[in-house]
Amino acid sequence: MKAPSNPWAGRFREGMSDRLVRFNTSLPIETRLFEADVRASMAHVSMLSATGLLTAEEGAALERGLGAIREDWLAGRIELDPELEDIHMNLEMLLTERLGEVGKKVHTARSRNDQQAAAQRIFFKESTLQLAERVKLLERTLLEHCKQHGNLVMPSYTHLQRAEFTSYAHWASTYVVMLDRDRTRLLDCVRRADECPLGGCASTGSSLGIDRWKTATQLGFRRPTMHSIDSVSDRDYLVEFTGHAALLMVHLSRFAEEIIVFTSQEFGFLRLADAYCTGSSIMPQKKNPDVLELVRGKAATAMGDAMSLLALVKNLTLGYNKDVQEDKTSWFSALDACMSSVDIMSDIVRTMEPVAHRMREATRSGHILATEYANYLVRRGLPFREAHHVVGELVRKAEDRGVDVSELDVSELRAAYPHFADDVRELTIEGVIRGKNSAGSCGAEAMARLYDELETLLQSPTQTRGDRTKELNT
Repeated sequence: MKAPSNPWAGRFREGMSDRLVRFNTSLPIETRLFEADVRASMAHVSMLSATGLLTAEEGAALERGLGAIREDWLAGRIELDPELEDIHMNLEMLLTERLGEVGKKVHTARSRNDQQAAAQRIFFKESTLQLAERVKLLERTLLEHCKQHGNLVMPSYTHLQRAEFTSYAHWASTYVVMLDRDRTRLLDCVRRADECPLGGCASTGSSLGIDRWKTATQLGFRRPTMHSIDSVSDRDYLVEFTGHAALLMVHLSRFAEEIIVFTSQEFGFLRLADAYCTGSSIMPQKKNPDVLELVRGKAATAMGDAMSLLALVKNLTLGYNKDVQEDKTSWFSALDACMSSVDIMSDIVRTMEPVAHRMREATRSGHILATEYANYLVRRGLPFREAHHVVGELVRKAEDRGVDVSELDVSELRAAYPHFADDVRELTIEGVIRGKNSAGSCGAEAMARLYDELETLLQSPTQTRGDRTKELNT
C-alpha cells in the first residue's frame, strides 16, 4: 500500500484544500534542517534496533536507506516535494519509496513534534558554534590589527567631542572585548540547548521501551531533555539566540558607525580598501562605505527578529502549537545577518589602514591636555575639584584668545595657580599615554597585559561534539 501524503489521512474524509496546503507548509523555510533530520532519524533507528523495537534486518535496512538519502542530499541529488507538508514527510516518503513497507517503521515511538525539535537543536548547536568560530576569527583579526598599529595616538571621545587621548590600538581593542562577550554568550546558549528532545513524542513521552540516553549520546547531546512536554514546546534557546544575535549586531553596528565616521573627510583617521567600498552613479569622486551601512541596517533586522520571537511565544499554551513553525523565520534571519556581517567585518578590519598623521594632528587641539593639567595640580596637593575649576578657567581664557590651552605660556598658568612650574611642559601626549598603566588603560604595559588576557580567551575552544559535514550558512 502506498504511503499517504499526510499522516492523518485515515481520520479525514477529504484532503486539504490547495490553499491550505500552500498556507500550511513549512518546507520553504526549513529545508536547511533536512540533513539534521536525517541524522536524527538514523540515531532514532539505531536506538529502536538496540531496544528490540525493530528487528536487526529492519534496522539495518532503514539505516542504509537513511544513509543513502543523506549522501544524495549532500550531493544535491534530492529535490523535496512541495506538495508534502514539511521535511519530515518528505523524508518518510523518500524512505518508503526506496524501502517499501519497512520505511513506514521509521516513525515508531516519535512524533513530528519531537522530530522537528531534534532537527532544530542539532542544526542550532552546529550553526551557533560556527557563528562563535567566526566571531573568534573577527576577534583574532582585530587583535592582530591592534598589535600591528599599537604605537599610533589618537583622540578619545565622549559625546563625540574630543575628550582625552589614547592609542589607536586601545580604541580598536575595545571591540575585541565586546565581541568576546558576544562569543561567550553564544557558547552559553549552546550549553543550555545541548539536550536531545527525541523521545518526548507528541508531548507526554512513549509507552514503548525506548532509550532516550542512547539517542542523545549518539547525536552528541549532553543528555536527553528533562521533561517531555518541555521537549516539544521549548523555544527558549532560540529566544536566547536571537537576543544574543541582536546584541552582537548592535556591537558590529557601533563598530561600523565609528569606522564610517573615522573614514569621512572630516576625520580621515582610516582608509578603506577599494574592494570594500562602492561609488556613485553621478558623482565620480565618491568612495562610499555602503558595506558598513548595510551592517547597521542588518542590526535593525536582527533586533526585530528578537522581538518577533518573543511575541511568537508569549502566550502559547504548553505542548506543540503550530505558531512555532514561524520560529525559523526569525531564527534564520538573525543567524544569516550575523554570519554575513561578522565575515564582512573581518574583511574590513584586515584591509583597512589607519592614517597616523591625521589622528596625531587631531590631538593637537580641543584642549585635550586639560585633564592632565588638572592631574598635574592634584600631584601637588590640590583637591581635584579645585584643580578642575582652575584648569576650566584656563580653557576659557585660551578659547577667548582662539588658542589651545596647551599653547598658554607657563607664566599664564602660574598666574592661575602658583603650583604650575616649568616642568608642566614635560606633559606630552606620548608621555601621558605611557604612564597610564592601571588595569585596562592605554599604556604600553597595560596593553601588553590586555593582549595576554585576550590571547588566553581566544585559545578557549568553541567546538563540541557533533557532525559538521554540511556547510550551514545556506
